[in-house]
Amino acid sequence: MTTKAWRKNWKRLFASMGLAACLGIISVSGAAAEEEAAETETEEVLAEAKNEAGDVVLSTDYPGVSAKPGATVTFPLYIVNTGSTQADVTLSAEDLPEGWSGYFRGSDGEVSMMHVGAEQTKEECPKLSYALTVPDEAEDGEYDLTIRAEGSGMEAETMLHINITREEAGQSDFTAEYPEQEGDASTNFSFDTTIINNRVTPQSYSLSAQAPEGWTVSFTPSGESSKVASLPVDAGKTQGITVAVKPSETVEKGEYTVTLSAISAEDTLNLDLKITVTGTYGVTLSTPTGNLSASAFAGEETKVTMAITNSGNVDLENLQLAAQGAADWNISYDETTIPMLEAGATKEVTATIQPAKNAVIGDYVTVMTVSNAQAKGEADLRISVKSHTTWGIAAIAVIAAVVVCLGLIIHKYGRR
Repeated sequence: MTTKAWRKNWKRLFASMGLAACLGIISVSGAAAEEEAAETETEEVLAEAKNEAGDVVLSTDYPGVSAKPGATVTFPLYIVNTGSTQADVTLSAEDLPEGWSGYFRGSDGEVSMMHVGAEQTKEECPKLSYALTVPDEAEDGEYDLTIRAEGSGMEAETMLHINITREEAGQSDFTAEYPEQEGDASTNFSFDTTIINNRVTPQSYSLSAQAPEGWTVSFTPSGESSKVASLPVDAGKTQGITVAVKPSETVEKGEYTVTLSAISAEDTLNLDLKITVTGTYGVTLSTPTGNLSASAFAGEETKVTMAITNSGNVDLENLQLAAQGAADWNISYDETTIPMLEAGATKEVTATIQPAKNAVIGDYVTVMTVSNAQAKGEADLRISVKSHTTWGIAAIAVIAAVVVCLGLIIHKYGRR
């Protein structure tokens, strides 16, 4: 073979090898492209499915609680769905300790499934709870169980933790800031109280009171003006209540107890309020006859007897007498202070009233008062200012003299 022919054959060989290599590269590149496209499509489908399903969350407000053997604990449950699909899910409890029992409860009774709406929020979740009954023979300790909801591609779970102890724990309470108060019979007592709901579920408390006969008791939620006979308290929350207590009009001095009750399905709460009534304070001011009128002359003193009566059932101390009359009038008492006036007793004092010298004839009102730190009484005394009758007699005499003189003149000169 000539050199020229040898070179020609090698060129053909290299050309064939190059063509094969190019075809191989093209084939591999096409397969890789197809595989990459398939993977991209799968990722897009999964992303789209995930977007439709969203996140489904099963939760409870208080996943860990304490309970006593024999107790029934209720857990409120919520299913939140951030996806755009809806489904019916089956409810179940797993890892339930031996001898324990429980069931799911909806708005109308026991349930086993629940409908989950698209984009369902916690507030939109249908009413759902799990009632767990602890057996009487349960040992003290820590227990866990799992609540599940699954179906139609949705799946969610939450764990519940229960601490079993025979010691009192998680008990609700009814308290008062100042449960003991003191005042007289006319006092409107007011107590700031608080209901503390330590349960894991909301409670509706019915309110009542045991008080002495004739007393009135009312309940008003803090910050409100309307009286109530019951009110709800959320789980783990507190509610302030203003309790108004008014003794009867005939109450006597002494110590009294008013027992408040707040009763719900799971709680019976009692609170004793102690009230010390110091007595009934009262004082009246009048005249011995009850006639509150008198006469006086301008610039001259007039004596008026006043009667002061202790109308309460408690002795009154340090009673002060005062009066308010017209301008430039002088009013005084023979006693301005009464150190002690026993319950039911009456004391007479003398008031001296002197109208102003230039007082015009007519009626005037003078306000007479008696008071101390506990009681006050007053009387409106009407004073009629008059003029002396001597001027009237003189006027009549003058008129009579004039008439006589006229008669004599007429008699003497009337015949001419």
